[in-house]
Amino acid sequence: MARREFSKAVLRAALARAEGRCEGLLTDGDRCPCSLQVGRFHYDHIVPAALKEDASLENCQVLCRPCHAAKTVVDVGVIARVRRVRDRHAGIANPHRCALPGSKASPFKRLIGGGVIRRDTGERSDRRNK
Repeated sequence: MARREFSKAVLRAALARAEGRCEGLLTDGDRCPCSLQVGRFHYDHIVPAALKEDASLENCQVLCRPCHAAKTVVDVGVIARVRRVRDRHAGIANPHRCALPGSKASPFKRLIGGGVIRRDTGERSDRRNK
């Protein structure tokens, strides 16, 4: 699935809509006070392109570099979580992931008394005495 980039018409319209100011929002909800300088701003997908293939003007915003960097940090985590949920829903698992020691997927089981047994055979090996 190729990433859909904004067309030149969308980029022109987004830049005109921004009126020379960053469209990013600060934590208090106000608009970022930065003015846009040539070569020092980015066009950004409001809803990340990895989640929704929307290259329209409604999904485009013009951000200064600091606002874009801050938004990207958040977006990377959201995209990763959505991919994990999609994979889990589809039954896709990482083949290199190791089971946690003592979990139900582990071949060993820890007993209340401190001993360890193999789940499949039931053999007991007491590690505390060794």
